[in-house]
Amino acid sequence: MEALSEMTTIYPSVKVLHFEVDLRNNHLDFKFRLKDGLTHVPHYGLLLAGVAGLPNSVVETARDITARITEKDSKRMTNNCEQHHSLQMAYRVAQRLICLKYSNQGEDDVRRALENLKESYMEGRLTF
Repeated sequence: MEALSEMTTIYPSVKVLHFEVDLRNNHLDFKFRLKDGLTHVPHYGLLLAGVAGLPNSVVETARDITARITEKDSKRMTNNCEQHHSLQMAYRVAQRLICLKYSNQGEDDVRRALENLKESYMEGRLTF
C-alpha cells in the first residue's frame, strides 16, 4: 500500500482515499463513507480476506508471512537506529573537534575540552 500512497508525491493530481471502517474485536464494521488518506486499521487486508470468505488456511498462511515480514522490519529498524546513533555520535565529535581547532582557547583549555569530549563519548551522553 505504501507504494500506491507514494504516488501522491509524484503526481499531484492523485489522491488516496479509503472507505471508513471501525475495528472492534478483530471485526470490521463498514461505515460506507469515503475518507481522505490511508486507512489506519492494522492488517486491514488480512481482516478483509476473512470477511471475504477466503479459506482459513489461506488467511493463516498470509498471517504467518505478515508476522515474518513484520519481525524482519522491526529488526531492520532497530539496526538502522543503532547505525544512526553511532553516525550521529561521530558527527558530534567531528563538530566539536573542528570547533576546538579554530577556537582561541589556550592549550590547557583545549586539553580539558578534549578530555570532556572523550568522557562524554565513552559514556554515550554526547549532545550538542
